[in-house]
Amino acid sequence: MSNRITDITVILPIHELNERTEILFNNAVKSVVEQTLRPDLLIVTTPIIYDRVVELTKDVEFTTVLKNEGESDFSSQVNLGASTIKTNWFSVLEFDDEYSSIWFKNVVKYQEAYPETEMFLPIIIDVNEQNQFISFTNEAVWAQSFSDELGMLDNGALLTYQNFNTDGLVIKTETFLNNGGLKKNLKVTFLYEFLLRMTFRDVKTMVIPKFGYKHMNQREGSLFHTYSQEVNPVEANWWMAQAKKEYFFDKDREITYSV
Repeated sequence: MSNRITDITVILPIHELNERTEILFNNAVKSVVEQTLRPDLLIVTTPIIYDRVVELTKDVEFTTVLKNEGESDFSSQVNLGASTIKTNWFSVLEFDDEYSSIWFKNVVKYQEAYPETEMFLPIIIDVNEQNQFISFTNEAVWAQSFSDELGMLDNGALLTYQNFNTDGLVIKTETFLNNGGLKKNLKVTFLYEFLLRMTFRDVKTMVIPKFGYKHMNQREGSLFHTYSQEVNPVEANWWMAQAKKEYFFDKDREITYSV
């Protein structure tokens, strides 16, 4: 583990532990510990398995575990973690995913080179449960004429092309909090709405042209696997339309699916 510390906190929400997910969680934590430039703090948020998470992370001295006494959804856990952060930047790691060991090292380099940028996204390697490659995500901004500025994600591009993911993002804490955080009432498309809202407000968002994050896509039992099984195409399109309606608003408003 590096002794050098970045001005970044990692938020790692976890809501389930079993024999399989405990291995994934340990791998996620290991990917934080083994960063070339380590974060200042790892915050693990959990609604119901506090004692076991404390036990699993006891040897990582820069870890704190928060028990979420309120809503247990992913958005609420991230918002809870963000509300406690002391660093100027933070990142979000899903408990079944992993950072590349040089992700924060690259982020620091790009922070120095692009000081007006407030949010950095990695190019994501999507894999299945057998660790087999599926696809890349977030790389489209490096295609010629995709967005107004090469490498930067903008609102216009997002409105026509939705294949972007916030996994592993590094964002200014102040920017996240001042613009409302994640919205839990957008059950299916809350990450898409968040990107729309940030880019609409001219939050400069750059995809670093490096592979920075390994995402386990469609893990059985995961949030988005559940959505894929339970949400039909009509409802999925309805939630997408709601994201496009809601990104103008700071506050999370009550939304109920209806056809």
